[in-house]
Amino acid sequence: MTAVLIVLIVICAVLALFYAVGMKFVRVLILRQDNFPTPETGASSSSLLEPTGKALWAHNIPYFGPFRELPFDEISIVSDDGLTLRADMLRGSGTGKTVIFFHGYKSEPACDFAAMYDFYKTLGCDLIYVHMRAHGKSDGTYIGFGALDRYDVVQWTNKAAELFPDNDIYLHGMSMGAASVLQSMDLELNENVRGVIADCGYSDLDTVFRNLVGKLYHLPAMFVDVFEYVNLLKAGYGFREASSVRSVSVARVPLVYICGDCDRYVPKDMALSIFNACKSEKKLLLVPGAGHAASYMCAKDEYEALVREFIGRKN
Repeated sequence: MTAVLIVLIVICAVLALFYAVGMKFVRVLILRQDNFPTPETGASSSSLLEPTGKALWAHNIPYFGPFRELPFDEISIVSDDGLTLRADMLRGSGTGKTVIFFHGYKSEPACDFAAMYDFYKTLGCDLIYVHMRAHGKSDGTYIGFGALDRYDVVQWTNKAAELFPDNDIYLHGMSMGAASVLQSMDLELNENVRGVIADCGYSDLDTVFRNLVGKLYHLPAMFVDVFEYVNLLKAGYGFREASSVRSVSVARVPLVYICGDCDRYVPKDMALSIFNACKSEKKLLLVPGAGHAASYMCAKDEYEALVREFIGRKN
């Protein structure tokens, strides 16, 4: 009887340890945090953002303040799970095109898209900059990593169609925002959606976390399974629920996929797995020497030419 009790105590202790580790990951990676780095507060120190991470932050600084001073109108939707999600909108010059932007993990519209504003202004599009759930102006306690946000993307396309019923709609996502728009491509996007631009979107969350657990925390991949279970209890989703590869394999909307060939978050083989799986019309820009989210900085002319052609084409 004593031996059985000891075994039970050991099992409970191990389970408690695993749960504690899982909760630590949820608090660090999933729980909302509004004190993330910006160009105003300093660059992220993650080595996975190199070789262009520090240069990217320095590049964004001149654009950050002026972007925030633009005369935005605030718009909002209510998500399927009852959150009020907000976006900043600028009306264009009546070209009949609307672009909806979705920023990356622990980021905001200014950080990821301010440098592109002058370019998009020349296109005359109506611009909608979404604050992703659990970020910025939007409600939410837990970051969705695309598993939840993909449904928000659908709602934003409907909102854009409500505001601009005769416009063609394009989605432009960065990193987690790119994964979210990729993972929405197997859902019922508004019929006015004409294309998706995905910049360094990952294939699936399970693969990303297994990569991070090893490289950043030096833990065995089995801890991702523990983390996923705790996250399912707290945030309500599993890491395998949303897959960019699976979603684009049944996509009907054209795709432009952009990624740096030195990206450590979204390695080249992951980028190619997404692009190769896509069954709709597609184009690829793989930027030499660019790290995560740095393709626009490293290949501005090629990036703009591709986007201009994509948005300007007749549908």
